[in-house]
Amino acid sequence: MKLTIRHILAISCLTILVTSCTKTTPAGFWTGFRKDLILTKSSDQGPWGGHREINWKNKSANTFTEKEIIEFADKNDWKLLDTITFSVDTLTKNSFSKLKNDDYSLDILNGSILPKLETTDNRLFIFQTTWLKVEPGNTRETFENGYAILNADGTELKVYHLWGE
Repeated sequence: MKLTIRHILAISCLTILVTSCTKTTPAGFWTGFRKDLILTKSSDQGPWGGHREINWKNKSANTFTEKEIIEFADKNDWKLLDTITFSVDTLTKNSFSKLKNDDYSLDILNGSILPKLETTDNRLFIFQTTWLKVEPGNTRETFENGYAILNADGTELKVYHLWGE
């Protein structure tokens, strides 16, 4: 069989497309978690970064558990770094065991996530992801940019992921 340049180009393009699309979108795997209970979701994926936010809610207590959240995240390459129970008004840098040297992750929490919380008693899970978050101006960066927040009675779950610049 004689291959023409057109055939070689077509095969090359298909190979590139198939191999380059193996990574999912940042935190996109969370849209498959308890799909029937997703209340809201938003995602902004620009050329230099973006964010994803997903909110789940159910009326039954303990609908969402710490164990299933951690296991689901781990299966998708999010590695748990820290878990704390907190009230929004009592959260300080000293609340975190593993993030004390990562001011940028704390700034992300304080600036982009905690102001959105409506409940006061929460369980916060901080994950290291495979996506980098860079502070504008390239002064600081972190892979510790995946967060799950579970309310005290297990009826609400929120996941936040921020990446890029």
